[in-house]
Amino acid sequence: MSHVQTASTSHVASAPQRDAASRHEAVDDVLSLVPHLLSIAKSVRQLVGIKLAGTEVLVGQDAMLLLFDGDEALPVSEVACRLSVRPSTVSKMADRLVAKGWLVRQTGPDDARQTLVRLTGDGRRVSDEVRALEASLDAELATALGADRSMIKTLAQLDAVLAKRLSRLR
Repeated sequence: MSHVQTASTSHVASAPQRDAASRHEAVDDVLSLVPHLLSIAKSVRQLVGIKLAGTEVLVGQDAMLLLFDGDEALPVSEVACRLSVRPSTVSKMADRLVAKGWLVRQTGPDDARQTLVRLTGDGRRVSDEVRALEASLDAELATALGADRSMIKTLAQLDAVLAKRLSRLR
């Protein structure tokens, strides 16, 4: 039997052939996941960049600014964990935000070797502005998705899986 079947002969496929075909389709579905996710990530970053264009915030800095709640100080290692990046990456980004006057460094209260970072008053103002821009984009995307929000849960689960795998590799 050939691999190409017409509609009239497809009913004669054996159970193993049908199972193999369905497994092949499932693999194709899984394989298409990564390209879609890469495309989504790229598109979201571009949309965020467009939204941020009227501000002094660069793409990437927005994520760090949004981590802070009020006047809390966070250890650099915690910021790195939440952003799924290395502490050295956080330190470089912190240098840029300190230079803009949006972030300050301080030593840990219990360990002088620990570096904490926190937003300044200007940093909180900028963070609030970024949070409003993100909420606007979120509302636009939610409207485009319509009433079905099940995809959001699935994306959150996938995000958790990816973050866990990344943490093991770092």
